[in-house]
This record gives sequence, C-alpha cells and structure tokens, in this order.
Amino acid sequence: MRVESDSVRDTGTGARRHPVDDQWVRLGGSLPAPGGPGEADDVLWQQLEAQFRWYDREATRARLAYYVLKVLALVLAAAVTVLAAIEAPGALTAALAAGVVVLEAVQQVFQFHSNWISYRTVAEALRQHAFLYAAEVGPYVESSTRRDRLAETVHTLTSGESAAWASTMRHAAAPIAVPGGP
Repeated sequence: MRVESDSVRDTGTGARRHPVDDQWVRLGGSLPAPGGPGEADDVLWQQLEAQFRWYDREATRARLAYYVLKVLALVLAAAVTVLAAIEAPGALTAALAAGVVVLEAVQQVFQFHSNWISYRTVAEALRQHAFLYAAEVGPYVESSTRRDRLAETVHTLTSGESAAWASTMRHAAAPIAVPGGP
C-alpha cells in the first residue's frame, strides 16, 4: 500500500488523522491485494482470503448471536422482577424465568462468546499477516521464504484455533455434575 503524503489533517473533531486512515477505511472487511505478479491468483493467497472471510463472517455471527441472547435474557430477567413485584400469576413469572435459564443454557452450549473472541482473533491475525505479506515486510521480506512463511502462519493460526474450538466444545458438552448424583 502506497502513502502519497506524510501530512496529517484535521478531521473536524480536533483529532488529526493520517491519510493512510482513509485507505484503511476503504478496505473495509477485505484484505489488501498482494503486490507480486500472479500472487493474487496463487492458491495460498486464495486460501488466506477464504480463511479470513470465514473467520470474519463467523465472528460476526457469533457476536450477534451472543448479543441477542444476552439482551433477551436481560429483558426477560427484568420482566420477571416486575411481574413478581406486581404479583402477576406465578405461571407467567415462572415461564419467563425459565426463558432466562434456556437462553443462558443455549449460550453455554454453543459458546457464542468464546467463539466470537476466538474467531475475531484469528481473523485479525490473518488480516495482519496479509498486510505484512502484501507490503513485503516483517517475516515476509525475504522473497525466497515469504510464501512458505505465509503458508506456515495460515496453517498455525487456523489449526490452533480449530484445536481450541474442539476443546471448548468438548468442555461445553461435558455432563454437569449434580451434587449427590451418580
């Protein structure tokens, strides 16, 4: 990515911003194009892009699911308190309280919060390495090893996250110990 000027400008809020910020905003949720000839068509770069898109999309889905479940649980919990205060029928109050328990159990089973954090972490690490690779800096300076290093990095990030996900799911699915139970 080329920066045409080293000047900074006022954003109108008193904050000063470097021109690179505009380029960053234009990229949105995408990755930069690699600079070398044919690198964008390389199967390794395509894998990086596919992995980034998947982790980015799944992080967003997990975040939204987590927020929806939490907000619904909070609303139901507040409603239970109000219903108890106005002495509403016990069945209605109990049904809403049960709804809170179900929402929290769904969050526990599907681990939306953990997945959101994990997926976002991997997506941002992939994005960072894509920028380093495209700029040919950091571990990607040496042209003879840069492709191998990128392959190793993508593999390490994705396989590490997959192992962590499997561990989290095993833990979430473990039977709950009941005091005095078998």
